[in-house]
Formats: sequence, structure tokens, C-alpha cells
Amino acid sequence: MNKFKLARLADISIIEMDTTASDVEDFCKKWREYPCAGIAVDLAYVPLAQEMLKGTGIHVVTTIAYPLGGMTKETMMRQARWAVENGADEMDVSIDVGALIDGRYDEVYDKLKSVVDVAAGRITKAVIYTAKLSPEQSLIATDIAIRAGMRFVKTNSGFGLITEPEHVRNIKDTFGHRIKVMAAGGIRTQERVMQMIQAGADRFATSTPCKVFGLVGGEAK
Repeated sequence: MNKFKLARLADISIIEMDTTASDVEDFCKKWREYPCAGIAVDLAYVPLAQEMLKGTGIHVVTTIAYPLGGMTKETMMRQARWAVENGADEMDVSIDVGALIDGRYDEVYDKLKSVVDVAAGRITKAVIYTAKLSPEQSLIATDIAIRAGMRFVKTNSGFGLITEPEHVRNIKDTFGHRIKVMAAGGIRTQERVMQMIQAGADRFATSTPCKVFGLVGGEAK
């Protein structure tokens, strides 16, 4: 798979606590000529990313209840509405892991479904945190995401959480084409990406696109 085909499967992200507006602007300028599926930014930077990526075909991806998931449904809905109103094309939605572990499945479902409804057809991904869950819990989370109408499950948020190929394989072997899987968390090299694709991942997320695409000197073109 060449780097351009690989890029069409990629969300590249610039989401850190110290990310500035000029960082987002520079990142979008650098990568908007490259055919990535999406560029992910924190919620506050959606309007800037939308302006920078206008006409490129690259989706603006943002985050809801990110990265911990412990928000009320009403807060998540407000975040989702703001994202829609300001031009987000996709939303990565953290599940409430504590609620899932407690067995409060209806609560997890209700929160995800509320965001799907606000998204009104835009792509939504449930971030299910496979690094924190057992294989069985990951399948429960995926089933809830499917029933809520999520288009993807995203394995992890990053922030030190590492996705293994078996996390992806566990979901795809059980649910097949019923839902797409985005591998995220520790996806920092092309070799790692190919392991995830071979395990069944439909897309991947990375914060180190130069390493993944094998670009020399950090050049995007």
C-alpha cells in the first residue's frame, strides 16, 4: 500500500493540552495538500480547522467528552451541537467507561444515542478504550455503539493508551461489517498501521503522520 492510499485511511491529529491556534493553523497548512481522511482537533479549534480545510475534502474531526468520557448527556449534547454549528464533519465520542464497568449499559447507550441524533448523519465514532476493558467488555461496548447508531468504534483515545492488534481482531471477528473499527493509541509507525489493517481495522488515527507515511524531513508533499 503506497503512502497516498494509506493516507485515505488516516485521521491525523493535533490534540495536546499545549496546542495553540498557530499550531493548528500550521498543521492544517502543512497537511491539507495530503489526502488524509480527516484532521482531528480539539473542540475549540473546529472553526479554525474548518476554515483552513475548506475545499480540500479533508474532514474536520473533533472530540466529545474527550478524553475521559465522564460527562452528562446534556453536556455531551451541547458539545455536539456546537461542533455541528461550527463545521465539524466527524465526532469522536468517549464512552463513560466507569458506567460500562458498573453495568449501567442503558446510560452508556443513551449518551451515545443522544450525540448520534445531534450529529444528524455526520460520522460518529465511539471511543471505547479497549486498553482499559477486558475483551468481553470491549464487545459489550461495541454492541452498545452499534445499537446507538455509531458508524465506528475507535479503540482508544491515545494519551498513553496502546491499541494492540488483538483489540481490533476481537471486535471484527465478532461483529464483522456491522461496524467499522478505527485503531488509535500508539499508532506511530507504518509497520504498526499495517498490523492494525491486517487485524481488520478500517481506519487508523495517528499524531505522528510523518513517521507513518515515511516522509523525510517532515515534508508533507
